[in-house]
Amino acid sequence: MTCPCGTSLEYAVCCGPFIEGKALPDTAEKLMRSRYTAFTLANVDYLIKTLAPEARKDFDAKATAKWAKESKWKGLKILNTEKGTVADNKGTVEFVATYE
Repeated sequence: MTCPCGTSLEYAVCCGPFIEGKALPDTAEKLMRSRYTAFTLANVDYLIKTLAPEARKDFDAKATAKWAKESKWKGLKILNTEKGTVADNKGTVEFVATYE
């Protein structure tokens, strides 16, 4: 399966290892791509795990899962990304996620 994040790579070598807990994304862009893919798969556990701690307390997992499953995911476009790693919490990614 081609990864939903738009890299044209296979899921198993793109976002799959991150979502399956076999690896950690080493850049903010990879983290964001993996979160988009998790939305397309309605993988709420991964979304919670990768959510900023301050945003977890009011995260509605049930509503998010329902919304993700009911949405038609059309694509992800990276507009801009700045260097940084997930470990240093300083990378930024500007993107457009399209869905219905």
